[in-house]
Amino acid sequence: MATVSGPLPALSGTTLTGAQLTPADYRGHVVVINFWNPDCPPCRKEAPELRSQWEHLSALGVRFVGVVYVGGNWPDDPAAARTYVHQYGLGYPAIVDEHSSIARAAAIQGIPETIVADASGRMRYRVLGQVKSGELTALIAGLSPSP
Repeated sequence: MATVSGPLPALSGTTLTGAQLTPADYRGHVVVINFWNPDCPPCRKEAPELRSQWEHLSALGVRFVGVVYVGGNWPDDPAAARTYVHQYGLGYPAIVDEHSSIARAAAIQGIPETIVADASGRMRYRVLGQVKSGELTALIAGLSPSP
């Protein structure tokens, strides 16, 4: 885990389920953004823990957004990404970062990687690699959830 600063990049687009995601969907909330790809073994290993923490934290007003990282050696395969989301029971929205613009704006170093932003829209924490049990809960404990 590392502390970071800077504005949260705008997260918007068509989700893997066909819905629209806009900044209004998470504005004023603590946001957890997880960068992943269905071909990433560590991403698959962390998915059950993310689901568990999402189930707990979403009840507290925390929003989660999955960002499918593509480019380099990571394929852009929306069908595989939809299967991944269904297989791991990830009920939060996920969008494909087709041009890596979100990843570049957030200075993503690799996947899996997770960013926690506070309710004012400022990035506060970066988790490099897999999220550990209870890690997001601990990081968010000091931030103000939704009003």
